[in-house]
Amino acid sequence: MEKRMVLGENATEEALSARLRDEVAVMERAAADGRYRDALAAGETAGGTIRRLREIAPENASHILAAAGLLHNRSHFLQRVGESDTAVAAAAESAALFRELVPADPAFYRPYLADALVRLGAAIEATGRADEAREPVAEAVRQYRETIFDAPRHRTGLARTLVRFGEMLAEAGERDRATEVMAEAADLFRAADESGEVLFTPSNAGPIPAGWELLVDGPAFVTALRNLAAANSLAGRSGAAVTDSREAVDIARQVARARPISAGDLADLLVEHAQILAEAGYLIEARNNVEEAIAWYESAPAGAYEPRLSWAYDVRERIARQ
Repeated sequence: MEKRMVLGENATEEALSARLRDEVAVMERAAADGRYRDALAAGETAGGTIRRLREIAPENASHILAAAGLLHNRSHFLQRVGESDTAVAAAAESAALFRELVPADPAFYRPYLADALVRLGAAIEATGRADEAREPVAEAVRQYRETIFDAPRHRTGLARTLVRFGEMLAEAGERDRATEVMAEAADLFRAADESGEVLFTPSNAGPIPAGWELLVDGPAFVTALRNLAAANSLAGRSGAAVTDSREAVDIARQVARARPISAGDLADLLVEHAQILAEAGYLIEARNNVEEAIAWYESAPAGAYEPRLSWAYDVRERIARQ
């Protein structure tokens, strides 16, 4: 304790930066374990260190970046523990800090601002204000569109944001517009995938000492394709639905290999895929997919997926009657 006090009184920028890295590591370990209140406490400690750094070097953009990133994470943790209104305030402050940085280097800072706006939308949505929540996400789309003119490598960021915006539009009943947005997202992901840009394993969004939510492209890619398949199926375009659904399953398999905990999502998708295949007359392939899903559900701990297993049995029975 005494050593910590001496460091606090006579700290250099270098020493405080080293302390910040240690404090952030504690926060991130707590979050990884699902101990969000502990993560919040560790984040408060890190926040104090960042304030000291900003006092010592107020013009250092990396310290502002760190403060914004920490607030972003704080918003996420607060939402996890049910403190929704406070989560909105933290997200709004994070976005405001990123917005201040954008004029200095738009191509570098805009993606951070866009992701902060998505976080703000999620925080607002958690309070039940769905209509209000769409505006920050719509702005995030605009920020990413501006970014990819100078930095095309951020097209997966735009695609992820479009998927989130499409989901919100669908929830608001704007189905046609949502489908258009999902189609654009899928096209962006496809182009990025051809260049090896789609991430299936977690990667930090950028060099923010205070940490950042892990961003992965694969699940959003699956969501876009899944929504397109459903929209095409409802519209009677069975061929297009099958194509999109097959692609979704292929991407979902890659996601499950990278993150085995998502295997249950793959099983759900296989049942949906089986239904789309059956509607298009691909009965053998449909049966194979639903059987694969059933085998996975049955191998899970007893009762863990009982409703989904019953659903899969029902789909299998309906396919058998065709």
